Amino acid sequence: MRWRHDSITARLFHRRVPLLVCGLGVGIAFVATALFEWRDQVRTLAAGRTMAATVAHVLAEQTARSFQAVDLTLTGIVDALRAAPSLSLHDAVFEETLRRKRDGLPHVRALFVIGADGFITQDTDHPYTPRVSLADRPYFEVHARDPEVGLHIERPLVSRSVDRWFVSMSRRVDTRDGRFAGIAVAAVEPQYFGRFYELLRLSARDNITLFLADGTLLARNPHNNAIIGRSFADSELFLRRLPAARDATYTAVSPVDGVERVASYRRLSDLPLVVLVGLDRYALLAPWRTRAVAAFVATVSIALLVCALGVVFARAARQRAAARERLAEAERLESLGRLAAGVAHDFGNVLFTIVASLDSVRRFATDDKVGPVLDRALRSAKRGTELASQLLAFARKQPLKIEPVSVTELASGLTDFLRDAASSWADVAFDLSADVWPCRLDRAQFGVALLNLTLNASQACSGRRGRIRLVTINVRVDEASPGNNPPPGQYVRVTVQDDAAGMPPEVVRRVTEPFYTTKSGGTGLGLSQVYGFVKQVGGEVTIDSQVGAGTSVHLFFPRDLAA
Repeated sequence: MRWRHDSITARLFHRRVPLLVCGLGVGIAFVATALFEWRDQVRTLAAGRTMAATVAHVLAEQTARSFQAVDLTLTGIVDALRAAPSLSLHDAVFEETLRRKRDGLPHVRALFVIGADGFITQDTDHPYTPRVSLADRPYFEVHARDPEVGLHIERPLVSRSVDRWFVSMSRRVDTRDGRFAGIAVAAVEPQYFGRFYELLRLSARDNITLFLADGTLLARNPHNNAIIGRSFADSELFLRRLPAARDATYTAVSPVDGVERVASYRRLSDLPLVVLVGLDRYALLAPWRTRAVAAFVATVSIALLVCALGVVFARAARQRAAARERLAEAERLESLGRLAAGVAHDFGNVLFTIVASLDSVRRFATDDKVGPVLDRALRSAKRGTELASQLLAFARKQPLKIEPVSVTELASGLTDFLRDAASSWADVAFDLSADVWPCRLDRAQFGVALLNLTLNASQACSGRRGRIRLVTINVRVDEASPGNNPPPGQYVRVTVQDDAAGMPPEVVRRVTEPFYTTKSGGTGLGLSQVYGFVKQVGGEVTIDSQVGAGTSVHLFFPRDLAA
């Protein structure tokens, strides 16, 4: 049995190795693709961080220059007021000078001067500004209290004259002897910075925000009037990031709209301002997602192709292994056949002479005692002749008379004979299809095959009354046909089925071997003769058997397409 174990091991090897190699290759491809895409994602995010930091740097420089220009203008106004302390109220020449300065600052809506009493004395909007006291404004109170305050940038306020948000930039005005004489103020438009930021044409979910250093929001793009002047001092930027570094880039969820962004900020030098640039992380990764989807689609396509090739190679390997096994089996049976043919031929010649001699002697024997002895000897010699015939059939050396026949017709003519052969142990039932295809085979050998199978089934039922069923039917076999089948094609299947004890797999594998038997006194040539006959006419034999569930022997005879 070692050769069979080696054959099974070889089949498992040829079946599994290509699939394992295929699975390993597909796994490596997916891991490599995932690793490559992860690195590509890291590079894409790094590029986004670099872009955010660059934009933040440029905007910080631009914002600083804009506020420094306003501060230079305020310093000039303060110096002019000190040089002309007795300037008249709403001096036309001075206010025109203020208007020219304002026109050179596109981000400034108005320039004005507030006297020590809190009322406006010089104004680019005169005469449209209402005469109201501004002494309660925080930017006025800061300068009135502390003469050391230089440039002051106040939180956004709503103008009392035009009802719009503005950010005040102011400087204190003193008399020559150092007394408080009022303040010079520039009303900066927050929306100017929003419109300027819009020119950068970032994506819809990106944003740029200008803060005071205490967390107060001054301007934002996209503009949101509801959050102008709102404090974000409790956000990550002002609680942890800004105290640790004047500029940095990180990823965070916006406290304004909950969008995850790559954020980069810069604190302006010498000004209490912070510029924050936020680039939508999802939008940043959009090109990477496109590449990743394409890469994984390509990987899946290649994987499917590899798997298909693996299945093809595995199937080819199984077919080669099966072919090798069939070839080895055929060579082994051919060797046994040649041996059996030689023995059967010589044995048949000897028995022919013995039968002829005994028959001649029997005709002249008149003694009552000698006659029965000769009869027994003649029967034994004829039994030997039948055994030689079986050996020749197994060896495929006995000539067959091949002709188109209907197996149903042949089996119908043998019903009584088969019932008598099995009557001692089993009942025989017939389920014979009337429209079976014609097949080319030997009538006599077909009958012998049915007799052998019926006797085997009857003997398997020994010890109890069993049931044998003989079935004929047309079958079409293809690659997808389930069960134990011959190669694809059109066949007439003849089945002899019993409900006996059945056989274990190791017995099923060997029952067609010549001289192998599980019965006491058996020759081991019954099933091998059936196997030899069916193979000789181009058919196949398969056996289904389970211990406790009976046995079915299927004879597949190819359809005669020419009939």
